[in-house]
Order: sequence, then structure tokens, then C-alpha cells
Amino acid sequence: MKMFSRMIVAGCLLCAAPLVQACDVKNGECGGESFEALDKNADGAISQKEFEAFHGALFRKMDKSGDGKLTRQELDGVHEKMADKCDVSFDKRFDEVDIDNDGGLSKDEAEIGMPYLFKRFDKIDANKDGKFSKEEVTGYMKKMHEKRGEPMMMREQ
Repeated sequence: MKMFSRMIVAGCLLCAAPLVQACDVKNGECGGESFEALDKNADGAISQKEFEAFHGALFRKMDKSGDGKLTRQELDGVHEKMADKCDVSFDKRFDEVDIDNDGGLSKDEAEIGMPYLFKRFDKIDANKDGKFSKEEVTGYMKKMHEKRGEPMMMREQ
């Protein structure tokens, strides 16, 4: 059960990665927690006990039914709440990272501004032109959701 809980938390963190990139979470904005908030004893490090306490509390907060399980609806609710708190659209973030304003992100731009997407650069760059467009990112995300059998929910801009 402990391993399953850790996998759920890891999955939640992975799903939140794009939102984290778009938000200033280091200051606790957009629902994020600062390092200091997790470091309860202020020793400059987060111990395993502090980490597990934080994530245990997070799990309990996400588990709206209190049954010790997270359903897809509960996770979707968390994602929607995070998205509502963070008013930075993908389009706006993409445009900010597109330093040369050519409508695509080069490897350098993606590495600095969107590391989550940079890690998948070669898969996203569908036409292999050395950069990816918003449409290529959307296409990649749609494929990933279809592969998992999930609907792709897009926020209105």
C-alpha cells in the first residue's frame, strides 16, 4: 500500500509538471508549496519524514471521499483547481519562451523555458525541423492522452 501511495503521488506530480512550469510555485503561488513550508524544522533540508508528512497530508486533502483512494474525478478536480489558480495559458507561456518570435521553440528555448517539453523534444518535433510549434505540442499531448485512453481536456484561452 505504501508503494501504491507513492506511485499515486508521483503520478500527480508528473501531471502537475506543465502547470508548475507555467506558475511561480517557489513563492507558493498557484497552489505550490515553498521549500521553507516543507522544511518544518528549518534545517535547510527536507527529511524523508517531512516529505512523507507533507505528501500524506496532500493525499488526504485530495481524497475528497475519505476512502483512502484517489479516483480520476478527484484527480481531475485537483487539476482543475490548480489550473484555475494559475492564470497562465499554454499559449502565453509558449510565446514568452519563444525568444526569437518564430512561432516555434528550439531546443535551447525549450530547455530553458519548458524543461518538461524539452525532455520529449524529439518526440514532439513531428516534422523534424529542429523546433516544435504549439500545434506539434498539442498533437503530441493528444496522442499521449489517447494512448492512455483519457480524453484531452483543453482550457479555454
